[in-house]
Amino acid sequence: ITGELQRVEAAVATGFAEYRLDNVATAIYQFVWDEYCDWYIEIAKVQIMHGSEAEQRATRRTLIRTLETVLRLLHPVAPFITAELWSAVAPVAGRQVTDTIATAAYPQAQLDKVDAAADAWVAQLKQLAAAVRSLRSEMGLSPAERVPLYALGDAAFMQQAAPLLKALAKLAEVKVFEDEAAFAQATASSPVAVQGAVRMALHVEID
Repeated sequence: ITGELQRVEAAVATGFAEYRLDNVATAIYQFVWDEYCDWYIEIAKVQIMHGSEAEQRATRRTLIRTLETVLRLLHPVAPFITAELWSAVAPVAGRQVTDTIATAAYPQAQLDKVDAAADAWVAQLKQLAAAVRSLRSEMGLSPAERVPLYALGDAAFMQQAAPLLKALAKLAEVKVFEDEAAFAQATASSPVAVQGAVRMALHVEID
């Protein structure tokens, strides 16, 4: 999310330089809704519930610092609500609130903070979550129905991503198979989705 924040700061700077306030507003809107709310907050919930004490602290710090930066970024576009929110958020984010948001430093992009490896990891997670959601839709499963996901391939990534996939795709568990024959037998009656090196199927018990 830190890398995505640098990108939106760069896009906002370009929008102001080109006198395109519509592009400024759109860039911030898309970041807040598509990246921060849709993905990062959901990922952060898992980290806060299941991570170590250090991971929980780091996640909370990233959540609040990103929000505080977004408020400063959005201030020229939506001045009054951002000023009200910033007065409450800034002290929690560790900023010295001696003035107002209007005189606080405006965010500047630091593109060296963009982590290509983190980008690739999260992109793969998003693709897998989208594939599982498509499977759920194909099988007519309600959003409230949590079923196990059976997976074969890229075992190291799947094990690492399992807690996040469970939350993002509303799964009961993620079972990673090492043996192709065992996977084929377990998923014989289920539709199988392929995403990159991973084959996946939802295990649904039929009464």
